Amino acid sequence: MTSERAVLRIAFCALAALAAACADVSRGPAPAGVDGGAGEAGEGGFSSPDAAASFATDVHGILTGSCMRCHSEGGEASDTTFLLTGDAAADLETTTRFINLDAPAASRLLAKMSGNGHGGGTVHAAGTPEYETVLRWIQEGARP
Repeated sequence: MTSERAVLRIAFCALAALAAACADVSRGPAPAGVDGGAGEAGEGGFSSPDAAASFATDVHGILTGSCMRCHSEGGEASDTTFLLTGDAAADLETTTRFINLDAPAASRLLAKMSGNGHGGGTVHAAGTPEYETVLRWIQEGARP
């Protein structure tokens, strides 16, 4: 009986590790015309090092490239309230419901990006350029 439990425990751990490892690759290919980066960003991921971050220039490309495959109509996460369309103005309205201007680092958007409570696992871990870009955008007032 003990060896059966050990085998089951190992199998369970292997499946859990596999599920965690596959979270990002299960997203499938990017939709045609979606850039995986932050668009025409300059040094540090922003349109220019001294410019304030904006949704259209700095954040929208990150979200469409990383999140839209699942978080769009017909996607794996189409039953959530975070749905992207590819239109920056519409996506800004959706995205601002997931940010906290009073405590930017506590924003739900950042929590989900870093895998906290996100069914798709970690998309952009805290400290990555993409995460820091979104954090900076929120800290600067979430400009369109």
